[in-house]
Amino acid sequence: MPSLVPTPSTAAAALLDDLRALRRGAEPLPGLEPGSYARDHAAFEELSDQRGLIADHLVGRLAGIEEGPVSVLSVGCGDGSLDVRIAEALLRTMPGRPVRYVGIEPWSDSAERFTDTMAALGAGTLSVDVHVTSFADAPVDETFDVVMFVHSIYYVVDVGKALMAARELLRPGGELWVLVAPRAALNALVDVLAPPLEEHRQWFSDDIENAFVDARVTVDEVVTLNAFVDLARASDEVLDFAVQARLTPELRGPVRAYLDAVSVPAADGCPRVPHPVDMFSTHGLS
Repeated sequence: MPSLVPTPSTAAAALLDDLRALRRGAEPLPGLEPGSYARDHAAFEELSDQRGLIADHLVGRLAGIEEGPVSVLSVGCGDGSLDVRIAEALLRTMPGRPVRYVGIEPWSDSAERFTDTMAALGAGTLSVDVHVTSFADAPVDETFDVVMFVHSIYYVVDVGKALMAARELLRPGGELWVLVAPRAALNALVDVLAPPLEEHRQWFSDDIENAFVDARVTVDEVVTLNAFVDLARASDEVLDFAVQARLTPELRGPVRAYLDAVSVPAADGCPRVPHPVDMFSTHGLS
């Protein structure tokens, strides 16, 4: 099962109710502009330990592929900041074994950065391609040991259809990994503030679980990585990224007050907002 979502404190719940009241009947807030999305995303990740936890976990799982080439399809690869960490670790821990890495990324600027980032690892046993398109339109004509959606399933219109299509791209014994945020403290804000995506609302872990059930696909495992993000130091632009909307000035104070209320002390004594991610894994078609 996905991570259990803790009950917010009375103060946090009241602040969230206040935000709901402020937004009731209002026009949707503007969404994030593609041109600044990658920049604000990178700045957000600098304040979070989640990306490192994801990279370490996925590398550990890929290390279980005992012999032969290793092939990965990364759907929504972005600029490759996560993928390059995974590919570098594979090359280092599996010397001499061919590594095939394919990305799918609809934004051409990000796809170009993905190619450049992966190319910096050198050629050798690594081969890399990227398709600049959506997953539904990607001309993928090969199969993979792993197909993964890392925080990219949010942008899929029909989750069940995407999950089935992804499983068809797996080699025998291959695995589909879907990493998605639960409806926890931070994403309670997204639920209240983020505008709808092009054709649907925001998806969270419970939506992905339901899509697997509706598609009659057995989930082999759900792992929760408990990350934290330091939003006390976030700029206005990074705060907007965190809630997936361009906030108006009157909303910034209440949003920051809510984030303060849901923060917990980290090992260094500084407040952090819980920032978990759930990973669903399932095998391909037999």
